[in-house]
Amino acid sequence: MVGKYFHDFKLDDSATLNDLIEAIGKELSPRFYRGVKNSRLVFAIFVNGKPVGEPNYKLKDNDRVVFTTPEMGG
Repeated sequence: MVGKYFHDFKLDDSATLNDLIEAIGKELSPRFYRGVKNSRLVFAIFVNGKPVGEPNYKLKDNDRVVFTTPEMGG
């Protein structure tokens, strides 16, 4: 979606998951940012291997954040 599997971001000490999504939009893919903000793109988000659903989740230095498509049945 953004053309990379891995990317380091420099964010403020008080950065949240929302701040990261905005940084992805600015640095890598405005389409990704618009899709997430407009709820057209839905991802399961993991921080250091644990699921996080709160957009205001405060990130820490060296956190590993993974965006993946959710499992769907049918």
